[in-house]
Amino acid sequence: VLPGRTPQRAMADATQPVAVPSVQRYPVSFHYFGEATSLPVKIQKASFHVCPAPTIGQNLIRLELTVLNDCHPGDIAGKLKLPLPPGATVCRFEFLRNEKWYPATPVEAKKAKEVVYKEKEKGRSVAATSQTQGNVFEIEVSPLKYQVPSQCRLWYSHSDTEVPFDFGADTTVEVKHEGPEGALCSPPSGPGACLGECFGQMHFACYVPFSPVAASGAPKSVAVLWDTSGSQAGDHLALRFERLRQLAAKCPDTRFEVWSFGIGMKKESSGPGTAEEAISLLGALRYDGGTDLTLVPKILESLGSATEAVMLFTDGMDNLDRRPMLPASCPPVHCVVDQASVNLSFLSSVCLSTGGHVLKADYLPMLRPQTTLSGIQTDQSGEDFVMGEDGFVCCPDHRLHLQWPIGEEGVWICGVRGGVRKLSVQLRAGKDLKEYGFDLGTAPEVAAGAAPLLGYLFARQQYAAVERDGAVMGMDLTKVRADLAVKYGFCSPESSLLMLYDPEQFVENGIDCPKEHPAHAKWKAETAGASPEIKKGEIGEPKTEEQMKVVSKLAEALKSYVQTPIPPQAARSDRMASEAPERPQEEDRQTRNQQAQQQMWMQDLQHHQQQRQQQQQQHHQHQQQQQQQQHRRR
Repeated sequence: VLPGRTPQRAMADATQPVAVPSVQRYPVSFHYFGEATSLPVKIQKASFHVCPAPTIGQNLIRLELTVLNDCHPGDIAGKLKLPLPPGATVCRFEFLRNEKWYPATPVEAKKAKEVVYKEKEKGRSVAATSQTQGNVFEIEVSPLKYQVPSQCRLWYSHSDTEVPFDFGADTTVEVKHEGPEGALCSPPSGPGACLGECFGQMHFACYVPFSPVAASGAPKSVAVLWDTSGSQAGDHLALRFERLRQLAAKCPDTRFEVWSFGIGMKKESSGPGTAEEAISLLGALRYDGGTDLTLVPKILESLGSATEAVMLFTDGMDNLDRRPMLPASCPPVHCVVDQASVNLSFLSSVCLSTGGHVLKADYLPMLRPQTTLSGIQTDQSGEDFVMGEDGFVCCPDHRLHLQWPIGEEGVWICGVRGGVRKLSVQLRAGKDLKEYGFDLGTAPEVAAGAAPLLGYLFARQQYAAVERDGAVMGMDLTKVRADLAVKYGFCSPESSLLMLYDPEQFVENGIDCPKEHPAHAKWKAETAGASPEIKKGEIGEPKTEEQMKVVSKLAEALKSYVQTPIPPQAARSDRMASEAPERPQEEDRQTRNQQAQQQMWMQDLQHHQQQRQQQQQQHHQHQQQQQQQQHRRR
């Protein structure tokens, strides 16, 4: 509990129905952080430029911000905190400096932190865009000159039909649409496909609508896993209780078992009970502290075999950004997503790996079997199907036997077209098998501004597939996800967008300068035929002779301190020493014994080291003799 804060109790009335909010709003903030204060940086204007892909119901949105440093004299670095809709991510970031747009470079998150630290130590301008937790992105913008408007812009992709952001009252907000309809696209009711040239290849995307399955038998026992961290308190709790009642009305015989977790876990109910009993227990919980998601697998392992389904109520944001693996055998886990800040990537992988649903509205979908993508067929030849030499790449992978769960938003099939012109998709909805055909030879091309959207969709689908496979196989595929994010240049927990301005910054840190960067020509000239210069004495580089002298001096002092015993009672004052009678020579004898023991230990250590060196030499000689004998035999 932080100073001045007290644990919060759920303020929602568990007995009254509530209205469902139509659109979730996301507050955008810009701050300058001083040594002891945090001051807001004024956002003068927010301009949204929408590039839609109508046939697949997706939008590439560019957000351009004009900010003014009116809070601190001099150049400062401000931090933009931007929560995006669940599932969206920052694809690109640029900053206007000296009338030129400087693009950020995608690098692994660890390297980005190291470079930012080194560049700040050198007093040079640097910034980074990072995904802090869930769908919250933090962008450091520098430099912001005093009373001089500065501009930055970022791109993100999503299928929302709204621009759900809240700015300050003094911010001018405008929305421009590139499409003829003059509005954001939402997923269409039927299938659709489109093409676009981006990242040096012709990409495609096909949209397949959701096909619901009739409800089957209701589960007899459901485990409710309820996050009680401080971020879970709020008005959304009443909405959760109302939706639990709606679920119970459809399955009156279902019993609920309640578990709570935060930094610890607890079984709240003595046994399965009715929905009203579960709501009564949940309404009495207190909310405080953080979230330890590693407790979720422990709770799942504690559940009895009678549990047929699990409902997980959490935002998926762990205090230490942990992503735990779930037990190999566990019932379907249905994740509730009803907050502005949520780690949809983690929650989706949990559902995909266990056969559960992502519940964004009511909880009734958990009563229906999953609609799955069961197969993708193309007009590839047998040789190209095996060797892949025609350049066609698809996600989900068309070469695999698929059982890919599909949510109510539908599914996007994305990839690089290559030599394929015909593509068909099979969906299994219960006992029904539906097939959708697409002609990639006649599919329309999106506008140039929306073309990168297809590459970002392809990357996002691959990223989700890697997350799902890692969760199913129990493997850590962080490196694969990082390589994917860096290749396509989007922000993720494993990658950041690093803002460098001068060619020296790219050269010294061993980072390739983007072609569209104003410093690209100078960087290319400096690196032509030369390897990056390694400067001794800098952070992470070899030390200079002067630095080595300091290190050697410290090492000798430490060695002397360790080898020199501390005389007993050395800290006694002169007064006590003068008043105390002369002690016998016991102390001197103890000191000599300690020194003798230390000498014996040092001799034993040296003897062992010599023996080990002799054994290594003998082993090396033996290997050389064997190699010589083998050579003679040959």
